[in-house]
Amino acid sequence: MKYLNTETVCAMTGVLPTTLKNWKRAGLISRAEDLKRGYSWSQYIRINHILVLTSRGDTLGEIYNLIYAPRHYHHSGWGYRLEELLLLLDYADDVALDKHLRRLMRDYSSENCVNYLLKPLNDLLHKESLSGSALRHSRFHRAVVQQTLNSMQNSERQKAVPLFLEAVSVNNETEIWLEALRLTGLGFRVEIASEPGMRPAVAARRYDHHFMWCGAGISPGMKRHFSQRLEAGDPIMLCGPDKAERV
Repeated sequence: MKYLNTETVCAMTGVLPTTLKNWKRAGLISRAEDLKRGYSWSQYIRINHILVLTSRGDTLGEIYNLIYAPRHYHHSGWGYRLEELLLLLDYADDVALDKHLRRLMRDYSSENCVNYLLKPLNDLLHKESLSGSALRHSRFHRAVVQQTLNSMQNSERQKAVPLFLEAVSVNNETEIWLEALRLTGLGFRVEIASEPGMRPAVAARRYDHHFMWCGAGISPGMKRHFSQRLEAGDPIMLCGPDKAERV
């Protein structure tokens, strides 16, 4: 029987080692029969099954019931997770908010948590015009930045691929930090230039990949800079929701 080590499983699933440990503590994954051998194929299938369930926004407790006590299973989903965060933004202190966000990033893959929960919440907070919306957005932004910085610091202790994330344009100040959080969870050691400028940003450290984030288009000058770098064979690419050239 072929066994997979933790690094291989994480690379194949996009799940962080800390997330795997959290799933073990929740009783969703049995510990490897032999740590020297690693995960069996059946364990790998179970991990992928849990990944599918968490991608729907199920809590670890709900998934446990689905596996071991199906009659007690209740599906909530990302809508419930969003409501939980909104309540915390209104009524909880910063310590409780940070703790909850850390738990979310441990329970779910960063890709799912950012794409299905944090980005939709960020869009909602920027569109709403209700009383207290500015304060909610400010608290959310602070919590996202703090979580991203913590994740970036943790990546320094891992074999992470260095990546430079440069903000070319943004719709709001939070989106670039959410992208950095997502990329860190995918195994990158991210250096971020979060403030868009008229001139290209300069990385302080060596990197293997350079992502230019375009949240609201790209200027002709920055587009020329990108094209020149690309033609020179540099590891650079445009990313973000709006890569159209704008004067």
